[in-house]
Amino acid sequence: MNLAGPVLLRVTRSKWAWLALLGWSSVAVGGALWNRWRGGAHGADHALVDWFADLCLPFLVLGLVTRVLGGKSLARSGVATVLLGASPGRVARVTATTSVILSSATGGVLAALVAVLAHGGSDPPVGRDLIVSGGIGALAAAAYAGLFLFGASFGARGFARSVLLIADWIVGSGRGTAAMFTPRAHLRALLGGVAPHDVPPRASYAWLLGIAVVGGVLAVFRASRAEWKLPKR
Repeated sequence: MNLAGPVLLRVTRSKWAWLALLGWSSVAVGGALWNRWRGGAHGADHALVDWFADLCLPFLVLGLVTRVLGGKSLARSGVATVLLGASPGRVARVTATTSVILSSATGGVLAALVAVLAHGGSDPPVGRDLIVSGGIGALAAAAYAGLFLFGASFGARGFARSVLLIADWIVGSGRGTAAMFTPRAHLRALLGGVAPHDVPPRASYAWLLGIAVVGGVLAVFRASRAEWKLPKR
């Protein structure tokens, strides 16, 4: 049974998914062009931190993950497929993997686009900046997807993903120990901001990868053990 097909159709046929993608991408691109118009020497750095990292990427990934799940929890999003005979664990793994891949690809492309459009005279060479920024954006988007998938494993509609978005916004803006558990803090650090506890870039890369993997694994673990019931007639 092809389990990825229904998940992808759920996204591509959702007007809200396209609105989230186009809307937040437009904001990021607009911010990049604004920084380019201002003529700052470090236009790409400012656009990536102020527009892409601080505002657009978290909301964009939240929108994509929510649409992949059809606005439900990770477990409930796959009920129809489970009733057709697929195992809950496999459905949850495919859904979570699809969410991470879509988010990572979108985040990487958008980060690279912002870096190119906002490129300033004192930024790194545009080719290198495109590759590095794209890689950071892809990894951070995967981390956000893992975080929101974990949040989506709570409740019938995965309410905790919004709670984690707020926590990431508040806690991730600091430099304390708690900030190290948020994608925001490490994304800002890798794009030119100050890292929590001044951890080196390699550690921030590892933290983002860890958040993506641990969040996704815990989400799948919880969803695969959820209580499955036939819908009431």
